[in-house]
Amino acid sequence: MYAIIRAGGHQEKVAAGERITVDRLHKEVGEEIRFTPLVIKTDEGEVVTDKARLEAGAAVVGTVIEHLKGQKVDVFQYRHKTNYRRHVGHRQQLTLVEIAEIRLGDSVARAEDVRAAEAEAVAKAAEEAKAAAEAPKEVKPRARRAAKATAGAKTGAKKTPAKKAPGKARAKKRQK
Repeated sequence: MYAIIRAGGHQEKVAAGERITVDRLHKEVGEEIRFTPLVIKTDEGEVVTDKARLEAGAAVVGTVIEHLKGQKVDVFQYRHKTNYRRHVGHRQQLTLVEIAEIRLGDSVARAEDVRAAEAEAVAKAAEEAKAAAEAPKEVKPRARRAAKATAGAKTGAKKTPAKKAPGKARAKKRQK
């Protein structure tokens, strides 16, 4: 299940367990925040865009992880021959939010469930890799080489080398 939410003037596609950066929110670290979804797609493939249904029974709940600054943006203005130079730097204030759950009526996608499924898949893959490493490898016998008589049958005529294009000196001689 995923949802498209509006956060800080931007639209974000989110799923349970994802971490997104949004413009600075006036919430403390660890505090819960609710977003109103614009679109929700369920696991059954149903796409919900009805505004009344989304406002009544749908919610995207996130937790504030930390407040941070974005990458530095340098703004440099220059006009030639006039000694005009202006330099300004900017770092956007951001908030890192983890999506805890997406709720639509009775169906809920939780981050804990997603993490548990991922941990189970990793454990299963590690177990399969361990079993494959312990299993005896099948040794295939080497294929015998072909008899020398068949190798000698491939003697064909050699190719003649390609003709070279005439150089400038040769072309001048031919014109005279």
